[in-house]
Amino acid sequence: MNFTLKKRLEYFEDICRENKLPLTPQKTEIFKFLAESTAHPSAQEIFVAMKKKFPRISFSTVYKNLKKLKILRLVREIEMKDNTARYDANLADHHHIINLDTGDILDVRAEAVGTVPVPKEVQHLSLEGVSVNFFVRNPAQKKESKK
Repeated sequence: MNFTLKKRLEYFEDICRENKLPLTPQKTEIFKFLAESTAHPSAQEIFVAMKKKFPRISFSTVYKNLKKLKILRLVREIEMKDNTARYDANLADHHHIINLDTGDILDVRAEAVGTVPVPKEVQHLSLEGVSVNFFVRNPAQKKESKK
């Protein structure tokens, strides 16, 4: 699904309506923020951005909405090695390069990675998707950490 922002918002609204999930201004703005972003923000970063539009919004509201959006498969949660999570509203098939030194996350088109073999242990299950994360370090950082 390679959507423009307008199509992403229409899809978001359709899925919320189908699941009888109220289209609150906060929920819509959280999704819009993610749909416009390529930075894969954390819940805390999303909360800070939402505070500018909704000064009384709580972190709990942001977090609960992210969880609902994840359950509805409107956003992807990317678990980091430090046990934090980052969020992505890009629903197109893609993978990630995660820089462990900077925390940056870059999208990689699925075609660039190629077909990922399905292990026999999951072949009898209903496969909903495949996500590959490439965890990398900067060469200069690697040398410094060996000292």
